[in-house]
Amino acid sequence: RDVPARYLLRLGQGEQELDTDLEFSRQGRVNAMLVRRLELLSEVERLARSLKLPEDAGYTCETAGYFFLLHVYSRWEQFLDACEHNKNNPTFVKDRFPFTEFFSDTPKPVFTGESFERDMNAAMGCFCHLKTMFQELEECKAFELLKSTADRANYLMTKQAKIVAMTCTHAALKRRDFLQLGFKYDNLLMEESAQILEIETFIPMLLQRQEDGYARLKRCILIGDHHQLPPVVKNMAFQKYSHMDQSLFTRFVRLGIPYIELNAQGRARPSIAKLYNWRYRDLGDLPYVQNEPIFHNANSGFSYEYQLIDVPDYHGHGESAPSPWFYQNEGEAEYIVSVYIYMRLLGYPGNKISILTTYNGQKFLIRDVINRRCMQYGIGPPSK
Repeated sequence: RDVPARYLLRLGQGEQELDTDLEFSRQGRVNAMLVRRLELLSEVERLARSLKLPEDAGYTCETAGYFFLLHVYSRWEQFLDACEHNKNNPTFVKDRFPFTEFFSDTPKPVFTGESFERDMNAAMGCFCHLKTMFQELEECKAFELLKSTADRANYLMTKQAKIVAMTCTHAALKRRDFLQLGFKYDNLLMEESAQILEIETFIPMLLQRQEDGYARLKRCILIGDHHQLPPVVKNMAFQKYSHMDQSLFTRFVRLGIPYIELNAQGRARPSIAKLYNWRYRDLGDLPYVQNEPIFHNANSGFSYEYQLIDVPDYHGHGESAPSPWFYQNEGEAEYIVSVYIYMRLLGYPGNKISILTTYNGQKFLIRDVINRRCMQYGIGPPSK
């Protein structure tokens, strides 16, 4: 979505689970800003060299800011003024652009000298790049002035980050800290909100102080699926008689508040989607699901697109629960890992296979069986 990485922040433990090379924790973002600062200052020094000026312009973000006003912006204004009187000269931009030497390391020449308009557009793009560079340095200035890691992290969260991600649990645990720091936000986007307790849904709405008796929050967007599992409430009295497992999302839907419902799915073959699309109103398929060959070709080694298999007791044992809510079934785990090994022997790559299960207990059991049966024979684990 074209949001620069420096404006994104992930709070809490979930940052470790992100499938990305960049680090989006507070410490990771602060370190990235400090590294970026050094990169930009070295670019400023290179720019100063290309203009035959002293290189100390890139000493700090503050000196770089003065350098921009005194030497970069002033040259650009003079160049624009000269361009107004030389629009008929196709080589004028190529000859007179003040930062040609700085952009001399581009793969292709920036200016052709054939068209004034084309070269002028290229010059505008070059200056836009320089402007963005100095704007970034302005944002890095605070990290230069603040010395402690905590102060830098708090500044990043309260002043710089435009998208801050966290779980509702983290919001509840750290609410007092957010209030003390003066954390502010206008929009709240809550994902999987049909799986969140109603009381937990309210906490992220109240992480900032009211201004003159009014809440700053302008908009709250709930995204979820009330046809899937509700929030987990282990106390049966609360769940059944207090209806505590109803999310705010589900309450709004039941009360008839207008909502937007998606009417096409794009994650499964149409034949597999038929297993669950009866649960939704007019759920169809996206065009690429209907047209792309990958959704219609057979999978090697399988007679059917899907199969429901009854797994009998394994060594006299069926489903078990070593501890409450920790359900396991060893026979099913052994069976699904056998199917996985069969697929790998046929040549399916591990990164194309995921194994899904509905219980954490079964997930840990499947992981154990894979470690025991696959790893020692050189068969790697599935993607997920």
